[in-house]
Amino acid sequence: MNVKKIRSRKALKFLGLLISAMVIAAVSAQVYNYMYIQGSGVASTTKGLKWETGTDLPSPGPTIVGYTVTNLNFSTGAAPTNYTDCLRIVNQDAAENHTFNLRVKKSYGNWSEYSEFNLVVFDDPPNSTGVQQEVLDLSNSTALTTDMIILSSETWYVLFEIVPIANPTGTKVYFEVELMYESAA
Repeated sequence: MNVKKIRSRKALKFLGLLISAMVIAAVSAQVYNYMYIQGSGVASTTKGLKWETGTDLPSPGPTIVGYTVTNLNFSTGAAPTNYTDCLRIVNQDAAENHTFNLRVKKSYGNWSEYSEFNLVVFDDPPNSTGVQQEVLDLSNSTALTTDMIILSSETWYVLFEIVPIANPTGTKVYFEVELMYESAA
């Protein structure tokens, strides 16, 4: 056996594997570059939408931290209750409209205690000139609004419409609503 011949073959095989690995790495790097750098763009906004508390809040009032509203505790008896100005959606952009959707992200509890538990969106105060834009059934875990367009610098109002059954037992229900929007530009 010729040791030089064996080493040369192994060296050639190793060199071939090394070149193959470098080609694969180069192709992979191009794919990763495309996936992470040149992917679809997200429209930007100067300020965007924000939640704001209204004047008709359940007690104790909700807390707004960033984009999240928490501690929105509704306590009702057997009579229907409307919180007409509970929350507001504010477009902080003076020169940009936004298209947005609301969707129920989570919904659980004994919803049979209520014949209606809705989030209703108005483009102005509902008790004055407000026009109802959408109704979101909070008991439906797949509920989604259609594309709503809030004009620049506008404030929209969120009403909660709660209609319990005749003799509710006081069982709590829970829901989580997500507001999704993009820049109209």
